[in-house]
Amino acid sequence: MSKGRFILFAILKTWLISTLVSFVFLILFLSFTKEVRDPPRNCDMSGLVYGFTLFWIIFLSLLSLNSLLSLLKPFQGKLKTAVCWFLLPVIASVFSFFTITDGKIDGEETIIFLTMNLPWLAFWMFYYYRFNIRFNTINP
Repeated sequence: MSKGRFILFAILKTWLISTLVSFVFLILFLSFTKEVRDPPRNCDMSGLVYGFTLFWIIFLSLLSLNSLLSLLKPFQGKLKTAVCWFLLPVIASVFSFFTITDGKIDGEETIIFLTMNLPWLAFWMFYYYRFNIRFNTINP
């Protein structure tokens, strides 16, 4: 399998698996923190968190397309590879954390942040590790 195809499949698998894991964690979190209160009269915003999580993981996956730059000769240095694979998604994740929390660190918002980002980053690092093993053993 070529490098480009491997990275594209890694992006698709990372998006699919992290979306499923994030939604399972999100459903568990929301069911454990459910408050007993009267239902809202006019508007039900319960699907907003699910939609935000889905679109955020899609955004991270689109941002990870920058890793395809590491296939080009000018971007194959260690620093440039680190920027393409990790720095851009991490910067986006940190920005989202400060956007969600408004500068205040709260336990509930931190759990939602980890639910949205941790599965994606974990699977992405796993595929980066496999990418290095597969293509460094073939072409040292």
